[in-house]
Parts: sequence; C-alpha cells; structure tokens
Amino acid sequence: MSDPISQLRADFVRRCRDDLKRLALASPDDDDFASITHRLAGAAGSFGFSSLSEAAAAVDHSIRSGEQPATNGVDLLMCELARVADIPD
Repeated sequence: MSDPISQLRADFVRRCRDDLKRLALASPDDDDFASITHRLAGAAGSFGFSSLSEAAAAVDHSIRSGEQPATNGVDLLMCELARVADIPD
C-alpha cells in the first residue's frame, strides 16, 4: 500500500494542474480566482511547496484587502503553480 501522505501530495499536484487552467481563464477580481489563491496559500506549504504558498498568499492578501494584485505577483503565482503542476505522477 502506498504512503497516504504521498498520495495526498500527488492529488494536490493533480489539482494544481486544474487550478492552473482555471486561473489562466479567470480574472483576479473573479470569486473563483480568489478562492483558488486562498486555498493554495494554505495548502501548498503543507505539501512542501513553500514558494507556491508564499506567492499565493501575497495575491490572496491583495485580493482580501480590496486591492488589485500586482501583475508581477500574479505572474509569479502562475509560474510557481506551473512548476508544481509539471511534477510527474
């Protein structure tokens, strides 16, 4: 039987692939965008993806403060998310 934590981490990576597609189609002022970034900010660090967690947290903070996230912050989030999404199964 496989390690349950490894399975959860693999599930997270698969979900990142879907999140990457959804964020690419969304605008930072969409509820879906805010929901995804908030979830990534909390969950990514739990699976060892601290750079993704930090990038998502910065964008999430801007959104929750009522500010438009900086373009470079969103770009960094997308790059970190793509890096995680590229991890093979």
